[in-house]
Amino acid sequence: MKPRSEYVSTKIGTIGDIETASIHGGGKTHPCAVYPSGMVQFGPDTFAGGDNGSGYSYHHTTIDGFSINRMSGVGWYGDLGNLQLMPITGPLSLCSGTYRDAKTATPEGVRGYESDFSHDTEITEAGYYAVTLDTYGIRAETTASAHTGMLRVSYPASGNRRMQINLARRIAGRSPAQELTVVDDRTLRGVIHCPSSHGGFGRGEGGVNYDLYFYMEFSSPWEHAGLWDCGAPKHDALSAGDYQGEELWFYADFPTLPETDTLCVRVGISYMNAQGAYDNFMAEAAGVSFDELHARCKAAWEDALSVVSCEGADEETLTVFYSAMYHTLLDPRIISDSNGNYRTSDGCLHCDPSSRRRTVFSGWDVFRSEFPLLTLISPDTVNDMILSLIDIAEHGSFSFPRWELLGTETGCMLGDPGVIVTTDAYRKGIRDYDTDLAYDICLRSANDPRTKRTGAMDMLRLGYVPDDISRTLENAFADHCTALLARERGDTAQADEFFRRGQNYRNLFDAETGYMRRRDEAGNFAPWCGEYDEAGCTESNIFQQSWFVPHDIRGLISLMGQKRFLSELERLMAESDLGAMWNTAYNHPNEPCHHIAHIFTDAGCPDRTQYWVRRIQRESYNTTAYGYCGNEDVGQMSAWYVLTAIGIHMVAPGSNVFHVNTPLFVRTVIRLSRRFHRCSVADTLTFVCDRDPATNPYIRGITVNGTPIDRAWLTWDEISSGGEIVFHLSDTPDNAFVRRLPPAYL
Repeated sequence: MKPRSEYVSTKIGTIGDIETASIHGGGKTHPCAVYPSGMVQFGPDTFAGGDNGSGYSYHHTTIDGFSINRMSGVGWYGDLGNLQLMPITGPLSLCSGTYRDAKTATPEGVRGYESDFSHDTEITEAGYYAVTLDTYGIRAETTASAHTGMLRVSYPASGNRRMQINLARRIAGRSPAQELTVVDDRTLRGVIHCPSSHGGFGRGEGGVNYDLYFYMEFSSPWEHAGLWDCGAPKHDALSAGDYQGEELWFYADFPTLPETDTLCVRVGISYMNAQGAYDNFMAEAAGVSFDELHARCKAAWEDALSVVSCEGADEETLTVFYSAMYHTLLDPRIISDSNGNYRTSDGCLHCDPSSRRRTVFSGWDVFRSEFPLLTLISPDTVNDMILSLIDIAEHGSFSFPRWELLGTETGCMLGDPGVIVTTDAYRKGIRDYDTDLAYDICLRSANDPRTKRTGAMDMLRLGYVPDDISRTLENAFADHCTALLARERGDTAQADEFFRRGQNYRNLFDAETGYMRRRDEAGNFAPWCGEYDEAGCTESNIFQQSWFVPHDIRGLISLMGQKRFLSELERLMAESDLGAMWNTAYNHPNEPCHHIAHIFTDAGCPDRTQYWVRRIQRESYNTTAYGYCGNEDVGQMSAWYVLTAIGIHMVAPGSNVFHVNTPLFVRTVIRLSRRFHRCSVADTLTFVCDRDPATNPYIRGITVNGTPIDRAWLTWDEISSGGEIVFHLSDTPDNAFVRRLPPAYL
């Protein structure tokens, strides 16, 4: 088998905001060079306008430059995309025909410095990106470490060699103020100020404010350098010194030397301070060649991906799998500096060299599959993120953030994913943080009017959120998780209270229609407009949202009736076009449906789980730029695939129960963590199929470390203990071995 990193294609899912596909767009990933969980994501920018969060979309035909940071897989207009470098030849041009957020934006239809390019010249690998800028005949390559990035530019043999830097660029906005220090004729440092008043996440609605500090070194001294501000020359012969502006552009011309046509740019960044950027640069990039940094990055990816070793599948399946695993390891990314410095949202600087603070917590998305996967393959990441969530709650947001970016609670989405992730981690033994404080935050998140959990006070007052199905169901699940945490800690009174609150989902069940239904303030059901009605549902409809009772599927079955539960569940799946980018039935492009295929098992029909999971794997994922059927959502879409390809998935994070489905591989070996996993049987967990799963998609039995089990689910203890789990497969449905259903989570 070739190295796992060589199965990664960062092209997968890179279609962004393209209206003909879906109003929600494609995967919105990017092909940039990234180190595992790295702060730097260095790569190409195509068009930053519209709902194109990564700043790159495969259907675009021009490149504006190469920026040092960005987000992957997000909707809502994205953020970052700072410090854009663009190598060019020919006359000076400091405007882009595709960057629409500049203060001095190029008039529509007027071409600027952007270059045509062809995907045929792109190389999209883990830790490396390369492309030919056809307009200039330039070959550009990027690679990265955790806090630094490197751009290598090969210019044509004849003509001038220029590098220009857009210091004001920001996806979905711009920076209104920048500071630049010219240290000497090959070194720059500076800071880019990015307040939410000038855009960013949600075009400013996310409230994200940050300063990006950088330290930059060129491999050769420049002959001449200049600075423009707001589209006009500011300094035509730049010398050492300090400069400020509202929309700064730096450019430098380099000598054409017969012995080399290559220029390297090394960049270290920090969100802390200028010293942090310099220290990060010195720790990771100083004196390092491009090829050395690339080799280090590739080795880091190989190590990260080798945590899971798969055998017995075709090349396409392995490519989808390891590319998905790669995407799950991008975020939450490192936000602290290489020396452990990090800043809390109140502006105070702290240092913790023993762990890493992280950012980009797309909570509403990632509590479902991403974090359950990380508890297995990267539990230190989960522990780091909980430390970070605690910091944010204590120094800014009071309760856990729902959707965090750079220490800010952006107010995006709903529910209380921090509570769910913390409960899941705590119950799995991931506890290297202040557990008393984490528990206190969970309690005040549900009880205190200052909470960021929307609808929390309505839940206390009424037992539901008026006119809102999604918030009621999400809050009930968070309350149930708090009950599990309380019980684990021996707090019986709080456990009993929160278990009761977890049953509040029943307040919206309408026996007449057999679905969840909105209630008004007085308790009256809203007029019935059919199961496809989206009112009161977040990015979903009643048909989809009514199944979101992950903590009590058995209770939902009792309300709906076993026969109707199964018939409606089958109809939901059968009506779906699993390859489409949006559905009114089962909708894999969005998170509220991601647990649904596995709940057939709760109704005693695990063969239907096995059937539909295999269909989703095959029809909703592929190796193209359209490889995700919707926004990749910061690792969530990928994590669903990784878990189910292994053969497991959690319906209810926090429950310590994994439902099973048929693996995609004959053999999968997972390297466990002695720090966080039990490892009482072995340091590895091996899943084995006794027959080829490609032609035998059904499970007829399961053996755990030599002992047959009578159920289609596994416990966390069985998984984290290590050893071998054997799936005995068949080419026809066979539920005869199943005697026990997944436990009622109460």
